[in-house]
This record gives sequence, C-alpha cells and structure tokens, in this order.
Amino acid sequence: MKKLLIINQNSPVVPPLTDLLKQNSEIDVHAYSGDLESADEYAKVLPETDLLFIAVGPNDADLYLESLFEAVDEVQPPIADIVMLSYAGVDDELTGSVDYDGVKDQEEFIKQQRYAIKIVDESEIPYSIIRMGQLKDNQVADYELFNEGTKMPVSTVSPQAVAKLAYEMLIEQKLINHSVGIIDQQPMGGR
Repeated sequence: MKKLLIINQNSPVVPPLTDLLKQNSEIDVHAYSGDLESADEYAKVLPETDLLFIAVGPNDADLYLESLFEAVDEVQPPIADIVMLSYAGVDDELTGSVDYDGVKDQEEFIKQQRYAIKIVDESEIPYSIIRMGQLKDNQVADYELFNEGTKMPVSTVSPQAVAKLAYEMLIEQKLINHSVGIIDQQPMGGR
C-alpha cells in the first residue's frame, strides 16, 4: 500500500480527487491539517510518504513549499512522485489575460507560483505540474492539455477534470516530469 499525503488549502479539486482515490485499495490517503508554513509540522506527517499532492495558493505557495521541502530534506521520505497544482499563465502561455479569485497583485502571484514550481523541480523527485485554467464547477470531466511552451486559450476547467488528470498522474504514472495546462474539452468548433 502506498501512502499519499495531500497538502491542501481549500482547493475544490481535492474532494473529487479524494473520491477517486477511495476507489483504489492500494492507496492510503492522508490529508495534512497543520500550519502550511511549519517545517516541523510537515516533518511529523512525511515519514513513509510515497506520493505527494500539493494544492496550495493561489497566494504564498512559495512560502508553503519552502517549509514543506525543508521538512522533506530533513525527513527524506520515500516520495516517488509529486503532483502540484498551479495556474495557467505561469509560463506566459495564455493567449489572453485572466484574473484569479483572491489574487490582487498578478505580477507577484506569478513570481510566487514560478518559485514554488522551481522548489519542486530542484527537489530532484519525479513530479508533474498541472497549470489550471479558471476553476468552474460545471461537472465536465473531459479535458484538453497543453504542453509547456505551447500557447493556451483562456478558458475554464472543472475541479472534476483536474482531479481526473491528477489521479492519472499519481496512480497511473502519466506525464511524469511534465508541466501541462488544462482546460475543459471544448465542443468541436467551440472556440
């Protein structure tokens, strides 16, 4: 059995992901409930962690990941894969502008997200980054992906679609060491 630790800051993606994970008897899901800036508290729950799902932000993700990876360096858990949620736009890939809920300073937000991703990258643990369009609860589970460096339209994505992709990355080991943008699948000719 693999231990999956979820670091969550009220992400609407976590409930549908947890529902998918409950169907898999090989995964033991643990949700972190401590201080997001406390390396000591992370260190208490990291032992025996095989998989890590990170859903923090939009603001201060860099601070939370600094503390998390300080604990990872100290504890040295057997993490085989990390999946982290981020936001479309961190790679200058959007064809238009977007405003994310709770983000007042767009430039600072992008810097924080980029630094958080850099922290994950420099851990040298296999990882995947999901760059989400604006979350909109429309129950769509089909999605379109955009590789890093590829232009991506400004669009919405459902928490269910992001959860489905995160599950495929964590459990089916798809798209390891990739950063992909995700939006809801558009009907043919829908753009």
